[in-house]
Amino acid sequence: MGYVAVIPAAGLGKRMGYDYNKVFIQINEMAIIQMTIEQFEKDRNCDAIYLAARKEEMDSMIDLFSSSYKVKGVFEGGDERQHSIFNVLKNIPECEYVLIHDGARPFVSQDILFELYENVKHKSAVICGVKVKDTIKRVEGGKVKETVPRDELFVTHTPQAFSYDLIMRAYSEAEKNNLSVTDDAGMVESLGEEVHVVTSNYDNIKITTMEDLIMAEAIIKRMVDHHV
Repeated sequence: MGYVAVIPAAGLGKRMGYDYNKVFIQINEMAIIQMTIEQFEKDRNCDAIYLAARKEEMDSMIDLFSSSYKVKGVFEGGDERQHSIFNVLKNIPECEYVLIHDGARPFVSQDILFELYENVKHKSAVICGVKVKDTIKRVEGGKVKETVPRDELFVTHTPQAFSYDLIMRAYSEAEKNNLSVTDDAGMVESLGEEVHVVTSNYDNIKITTMEDLIMAEAIIKRMVDHHV
């Protein structure tokens, strides 16, 4: 038994000036969402993949992955990311471990997937991320209040890995208490449960702006050059 991947892909490309979902943008003749799913298809520990899509894009998403042996279902997404994920979690067959990953984060490596899976088996809640490179200052009213120690700061990426029981409990409590969070681990933290951390890498970017697209193309070029 491995893990199940849950991929929310029900957003819009508003910040990029698109009126359609950014995950359908093509880089190197491949949609971003296809690049993302491919990483999970390659991982032998991944048993199944379930997606959340916008209602009007569900048919397109189903068509796109009709020949994938790991994509087992596409469910309707909600207004917010957390609604989309909860809808998928409620509809999938019960499993032991879940990895939740942004549909617009196509460069997750096999190493990261391996580390998360190996750790979640013992720790129930594991996230990945990288250390902050810049100096961070807390500012109020245009004035610096403090410089935050950089070695304590971490930029969070996905996937985030959980035992199925724990993440379902966290989502149920969040819904009951109207809790709105920016990542899944925040819900687990609100239960008072420990969340562990493994190292991601700086290539594991989420594509949300035009600058990110340029960076994505540079990452692909470097990967191609590296393999030549």
